[in-house]
Amino acid sequence: MKKRRVGTISMGIVLVAFGVLIFIAQINKVSAINLSIKFWPIILFLIGGEILWYSYKYKEEDINIKYDVFSIFIVLLIVIINLGIYGLMETGIISKVSSMISAETFTFEIPYEEIEINKNIEKIIINTPKHCNLNMSSEKNNKIVFSGSADIITENKEKAKKLLNDKYINAKESGNTLYISFPDTSIHNNRYNNFSPYDFNLSIPEDKKVEIKGQGESLDLALDNVSNDWIIDDIGSVKIRLKKSINARIEALVHDSHSLIGNAQWKTTETKNEIEDTEKVKGELNYGDGKNNIYILSGGEVEVNVLE
Repeated sequence: MKKRRVGTISMGIVLVAFGVLIFIAQINKVSAINLSIKFWPIILFLIGGEILWYSYKYKEEDINIKYDVFSIFIVLLIVIINLGIYGLMETGIISKVSSMISAETFTFEIPYEEIEINKNIEKIIINTPKHCNLNMSSEKNNKIVFSGSADIITENKEKAKKLLNDKYINAKESGNTLYISFPDTSIHNNRYNNFSPYDFNLSIPEDKKVEIKGQGESLDLALDNVSNDWIIDDIGSVKIRLKKSINARIEALVHDSHSLIGNAQWKTTETKNEIEDTEKVKGELNYGDGKNNIYILSGGEVEVNVLE
Protein backbone atom coordinates (compact mmCIF):
# COMPACT_ATOMS: atom_id res chain seq x y z
CA MET A 1 0.00 0.00 0.00
CA LYS A 2 1.38 3.38 -1.04
CA LYS A 3 1.51 6.35 1.37
CA ARG A 4 0.88 9.98 0.51
CA ARG A 5 1.64 12.82 2.95
CA VAL A 6 -0.71 15.77 2.98
CA GLY A 7 0.55 19.18 4.16
CA THR A 8 4.03 19.46 2.63
CA ILE A 9 2.87 21.24 -0.52
CA SER A 10 0.55 23.46 1.52
CA MET A 11 3.46 24.47 3.75
CA GLY A 12 5.51 25.55 0.73
CA ILE A 13 2.65 27.55 -0.76
CA VAL A 14 1.83 29.22 2.57
CA LEU A 15 5.44 30.27 3.15
CA VAL A 16 5.70 31.78 -0.34
CA ALA A 17 2.32 33.49 -0.01
CA PHE A 18 3.10 34.83 3.44
CA GLY A 19 6.39 36.27 2.24
CA VAL A 20 4.60 37.99 -0.64
CA LEU A 21 1.99 39.32 1.82
CA ILE A 22 4.66 40.87 4.06
CA PHE A 23 6.41 42.34 1.02
CA ILE A 24 3.18 43.91 -0.27
CA ALA A 25 2.41 45.31 3.17
CA GLN A 26 5.81 46.99 3.38
CA ILE A 27 5.70 48.39 -0.16
CA ASN A 28 2.16 49.74 0.11
CA LYS A 29 2.51 50.76 3.78
CA VAL A 30 -0.52 48.80 4.87
CA SER A 31 -1.00 46.60 7.92
CA ALA A 32 0.27 43.05 7.43
CA ILE A 33 -1.80 42.02 10.44
CA ASN A 34 -5.02 43.25 8.88
CA LEU A 35 -4.18 41.50 5.60
CA SER A 36 -3.33 38.28 7.40
CA ILE A 37 -6.55 38.37 9.42
CA LYS A 38 -8.49 38.67 6.16
CA PHE A 39 -6.62 35.95 4.27
CA TRP A 40 -5.60 33.39 6.92
CA PRO A 41 -8.56 31.05 6.08
CA ILE A 42 -6.76 30.38 2.77
CA ILE A 43 -4.44 28.11 4.79
CA LEU A 44 -7.41 25.86 5.54
CA PHE A 45 -8.43 25.93 1.87
CA LEU A 46 -4.93 24.88 0.83
CA ILE A 47 -4.73 21.97 3.27
CA GLY A 48 -8.30 20.88 2.47
CA GLY A 49 -7.63 21.27 -1.26
CA GLU A 50 -4.49 19.15 -0.98
CA ILE A 51 -6.49 16.40 0.75
CA LEU A 52 -9.20 16.48 -1.93
CA TRP A 53 -6.59 16.50 -4.70
CA TYR A 54 -4.85 13.40 -3.38
CA SER A 55 -8.18 11.67 -2.76
CA TYR A 56 -9.33 12.41 -6.30
CA LYS A 57 -6.05 11.70 -8.09
CA TYR A 58 -5.42 8.39 -6.37
CA LYS A 59 -8.99 7.24 -5.86
CA GLU A 60 -8.43 4.20 -8.09
CA GLU A 61 -5.26 3.23 -6.25
CA ASP A 62 -4.76 1.55 -2.95
CA ILE A 63 -3.07 4.39 -1.00
CA ASN A 64 -2.94 5.52 2.57
CA ILE A 65 -3.19 9.29 2.98
CA LYS A 66 -1.28 10.54 6.03
CA TYR A 67 -1.37 14.08 7.30
CA ASP A 68 1.99 15.78 7.59
CA VAL A 69 1.25 17.12 11.05
CA PHE A 70 4.77 18.44 11.43
CA SER A 71 4.51 20.53 8.26
CA ILE A 72 1.11 21.88 9.26
CA PHE A 73 2.42 22.74 12.72
CA ILE A 74 5.50 24.47 11.27
CA VAL A 75 3.31 26.53 8.93
CA LEU A 76 1.08 27.74 11.74
CA LEU A 77 4.07 28.40 14.02
CA ILE A 78 5.91 30.45 11.40
CA VAL A 79 2.78 32.44 10.59
CA ILE A 80 2.08 33.19 14.27
CA ILE A 81 5.70 34.17 15.04
CA ASN A 82 5.98 36.42 12.00
CA LEU A 83 2.65 38.06 12.73
CA GLY A 84 3.77 38.64 16.30
CA ILE A 85 7.05 40.23 15.20
CA TYR A 86 5.36 42.36 12.57
CA GLY A 87 2.70 43.36 15.06
CA LEU A 88 5.38 44.57 17.47
CA MET A 89 6.95 46.54 14.63
CA GLU A 90 3.64 48.18 13.74
CA THR A 91 2.92 49.17 17.35
CA GLY A 92 6.39 50.71 17.67
CA ILE A 93 7.52 48.46 20.53
CA ILE A 94 10.53 47.10 18.64
CA SER A 95 11.69 50.58 17.68
CA LYS A 96 11.32 51.69 21.31
CA VAL A 97 13.34 48.72 22.56
CA SER A 98 15.98 49.42 19.93
CA SER A 99 16.10 53.07 21.01
CA MET A 100 16.48 52.08 24.66
CA ILE A 101 19.38 49.75 23.86
CA SER A 102 21.22 52.35 21.79
CA ALA A 103 20.37 55.33 24.04
CA GLU A 104 23.11 57.30 25.78
CA THR A 105 23.17 60.07 28.35
CA PHE A 106 24.47 63.41 27.10
CA THR A 107 25.29 66.19 29.57
CA PHE A 108 25.01 69.87 28.63
CA GLU A 109 25.84 72.92 30.72
CA ILE A 110 22.95 75.34 31.14
CA PRO A 111 24.02 78.94 30.45
CA TYR A 112 24.65 81.19 33.45
CA GLU A 113 21.88 83.75 33.92
CA GLU A 114 21.29 86.72 36.22
CA ILE A 115 17.89 88.26 36.94
CA GLU A 116 17.66 91.63 38.66
CA ILE A 117 14.92 91.91 41.30
CA ASN A 118 12.84 95.00 41.87
CA LYS A 119 13.21 96.56 45.30
CA ASN A 120 9.49 96.17 46.02
CA ILE A 121 9.72 92.35 45.91
CA GLU A 122 9.18 90.92 49.41
CA LYS A 123 8.54 87.24 48.68
CA ILE A 124 9.92 84.64 46.26
CA ILE A 125 7.89 81.53 45.38
CA ILE A 126 9.84 78.75 43.66
CA ASN A 127 8.01 75.90 41.88
CA THR A 128 10.29 72.93 41.25
CA PRO A 129 9.52 70.45 38.44
CA LYS A 130 9.64 66.66 38.55
CA HIS A 131 13.03 64.98 38.28
CA CYS A 132 15.02 68.01 39.35
CA ASN A 133 17.85 68.37 41.87
CA LEU A 134 17.83 71.96 43.08
CA ASN A 135 20.97 73.41 44.68
CA MET A 136 20.26 76.73 46.41
CA SER A 137 22.17 79.36 48.32
CA SER A 138 21.43 82.76 49.85
CA GLU A 139 23.36 85.88 48.95
CA LYS A 140 23.36 89.55 49.95
CA ASN A 141 22.87 90.70 46.34
CA ASN A 142 19.38 91.69 45.21
CA LYS A 143 19.32 89.36 42.21
CA ILE A 144 18.67 85.78 41.10
CA VAL A 145 21.67 83.83 39.80
CA PHE A 146 20.94 80.63 37.85
CA SER A 147 23.00 77.87 36.20
CA GLY A 148 22.97 74.10 35.96
CA SER A 149 23.42 71.01 33.84
CA ALA A 150 21.01 68.99 31.73
CA ASP A 151 21.26 65.22 31.28
CA ILE A 152 19.33 64.08 28.21
CA ILE A 153 18.89 60.42 27.31
CA THR A 154 18.58 59.76 23.57
CA GLU A 155 20.17 57.90 20.64
CA ASN A 156 22.73 60.53 19.61
CA LYS A 157 24.07 63.95 20.49
CA GLU A 158 22.24 65.71 17.63
CA LYS A 159 18.85 64.56 18.94
CA ALA A 160 19.88 65.54 22.45
CA LYS A 161 20.67 69.09 21.32
CA LYS A 162 17.22 69.39 19.74
CA LEU A 163 15.63 68.54 23.09
CA LEU A 164 17.43 71.35 24.89
CA ASN A 165 15.22 74.23 25.96
CA ASP A 166 15.96 77.82 25.02
CA LYS A 167 15.19 78.90 28.57
CA TYR A 168 15.36 76.90 31.82
CA ILE A 169 14.17 79.51 34.30
CA ASN A 170 11.12 81.74 34.20
CA ALA A 171 10.65 84.70 36.55
CA LYS A 172 7.37 86.60 36.76
CA GLU A 173 6.41 89.38 39.14
CA SER A 174 2.96 89.88 40.61
CA GLY A 175 2.62 92.69 43.11
CA ASN A 176 5.34 92.25 45.72
CA THR A 177 5.87 88.55 44.88
CA LEU A 178 8.32 87.01 42.42
CA TYR A 179 7.37 83.61 40.98
CA ILE A 180 10.17 81.37 39.71
CA SER A 181 9.45 78.22 37.70
CA PHE A 182 11.30 75.72 35.53
CA PRO A 183 10.20 73.66 32.51
CA ASP A 184 9.13 70.05 33.06
CA THR A 185 12.35 68.26 32.09
CA SER A 186 10.88 64.76 32.49
CA ILE A 187 9.33 64.91 28.99
CA HIS A 188 12.83 64.65 27.51
CA ASN A 189 13.53 61.23 29.00
CA ASN A 190 10.20 59.56 29.72
CA ARG A 191 10.21 57.55 26.47
CA TYR A 192 13.03 55.47 27.97
CA ASN A 193 11.48 55.09 31.44
CA ASN A 194 14.87 56.09 32.77
CA PHE A 195 14.69 59.53 34.25
CA SER A 196 17.90 61.45 34.69
CA PRO A 197 17.26 64.39 37.06
CA TYR A 198 18.49 67.79 35.96
CA ASP A 199 20.75 69.77 38.31
CA PHE A 200 19.76 73.42 38.77
CA ASN A 201 21.82 75.92 40.77
CA LEU A 202 19.94 78.90 42.15
CA SER A 203 21.12 81.81 44.30
CA ILE A 204 18.54 84.17 45.83
CA PRO A 205 18.64 87.22 48.16
CA GLU A 206 18.79 86.32 51.86
CA ASP A 207 16.38 89.05 53.00
CA LYS A 208 13.27 87.81 51.13
CA LYS A 209 10.50 85.53 52.31
CA VAL A 210 10.91 82.25 50.40
CA GLU A 211 8.48 79.43 49.59
CA ILE A 212 9.77 76.34 47.77
CA LYS A 213 7.25 73.79 46.58
CA GLY A 214 6.70 71.24 43.85
CA GLN A 215 7.78 67.70 43.07
CA GLY A 216 11.56 68.00 42.86
CA GLU A 217 13.78 65.01 43.61
CA SER A 218 15.95 66.85 46.13
CA LEU A 219 16.87 70.23 47.54
CA ASP A 220 20.43 71.01 48.62
CA LEU A 221 20.41 74.30 50.51
CA ALA A 222 23.55 76.17 51.60
CA LEU A 223 22.73 79.05 53.94
CA ASP A 224 25.25 81.54 55.23
CA ASN A 225 22.51 83.70 56.63
CA VAL A 226 18.75 84.30 56.36
CA SER A 227 16.85 87.44 57.26
CA ASN A 228 13.31 86.19 56.72
CA ASP A 229 11.06 83.10 56.89
CA TRP A 230 11.32 80.12 54.54
CA ILE A 231 8.79 77.35 53.75
CA ILE A 232 9.92 74.16 51.97
CA ASP A 233 6.99 71.97 50.93
CA ASP A 234 6.73 68.56 49.19
CA ILE A 235 10.35 68.10 48.12
CA GLY A 236 11.64 64.51 48.01
CA SER A 237 14.65 65.01 50.28
CA VAL A 238 16.08 68.16 51.84
CA LYS A 239 19.71 68.75 52.77
CA ILE A 240 20.72 71.98 54.54
CA ARG A 241 24.20 73.23 55.37
CA LEU A 242 24.26 76.02 57.94
CA LYS A 243 26.88 78.28 59.43
CA LYS A 244 26.95 78.02 63.20
CA SER A 245 26.49 81.79 63.45
CA ILE A 246 23.14 81.75 61.61
CA ASN A 247 20.14 83.26 63.36
CA ALA A 248 17.29 80.85 62.56
CA ARG A 249 14.87 78.26 63.86
CA ILE A 250 14.27 75.10 61.79
CA GLU A 251 11.11 73.04 62.13
CA ALA A 252 10.74 69.84 60.08
CA LEU A 253 7.67 67.61 59.88
CA VAL A 254 8.51 64.07 58.71
CA HIS A 255 7.14 60.51 58.88
CA ASP A 256 9.50 59.24 61.60
CA SER A 257 12.56 60.22 63.62
CA HIS A 258 14.86 58.19 61.33
CA SER A 259 14.16 60.75 58.60
CA LEU A 260 15.93 63.48 60.62
CA ILE A 261 19.65 63.09 60.00
CA GLY A 262 22.90 65.08 59.86
CA ASN A 263 25.21 66.36 62.58
CA ALA A 264 22.57 68.68 64.03
CA GLN A 265 21.10 67.81 67.44
CA TRP A 266 17.43 67.43 66.66
CA LYS A 267 14.79 67.91 69.33
CA THR A 268 11.88 65.65 68.33
CA THR A 269 8.25 65.38 69.39
CA GLU A 270 5.44 63.23 68.04
CA THR A 271 2.39 64.95 66.60
CA LYS A 272 -0.83 63.86 64.91
CA ASN A 273 -2.15 65.08 61.59
CA GLU A 274 -5.89 65.44 62.26
CA ILE A 275 -6.75 65.79 58.57
CA GLU A 276 -4.87 62.67 57.38
CA ASP A 277 -5.24 60.85 60.74
CA THR A 278 -1.55 59.90 60.69
CA GLU A 279 1.29 60.18 63.18
CA LYS A 280 4.15 62.55 62.34
CA VAL A 281 7.41 63.54 63.97
CA LYS A 282 8.37 67.18 64.39
CA GLY A 283 12.06 68.02 64.60
CA GLU A 284 13.31 71.37 65.89
CA LEU A 285 16.65 73.18 65.77
CA ASN A 286 17.45 76.62 67.19
CA TYR A 287 20.41 78.85 66.36
CA GLY A 288 20.93 82.33 67.76
CA ASP A 289 17.65 83.83 68.96
CA GLY A 290 15.69 81.89 66.31
CA LYS A 291 14.18 85.04 64.86
CA ASN A 292 13.79 83.65 61.33
CA ASN A 293 11.90 80.41 60.71
CA ILE A 294 12.56 77.64 58.19
CA TYR A 295 9.57 75.28 57.96
CA ILE A 296 10.07 71.95 56.16
CA LEU A 297 7.25 69.60 55.13
CA SER A 298 8.93 66.60 53.49
CA GLY A 299 8.02 63.07 52.47
CA GLY A 300 11.65 62.01 52.62
CA GLU A 301 14.76 62.70 54.67
CA VAL A 302 15.74 66.04 56.13
CA GLU A 303 19.48 66.36 56.70
CA VAL A 304 20.96 69.35 58.51
CA ASN A 305 24.70 69.78 58.90
CA VAL A 306 26.20 72.67 60.86
CA LEU A 307 29.53 74.05 59.66
CA GLU A 308 31.97 75.59 62.11
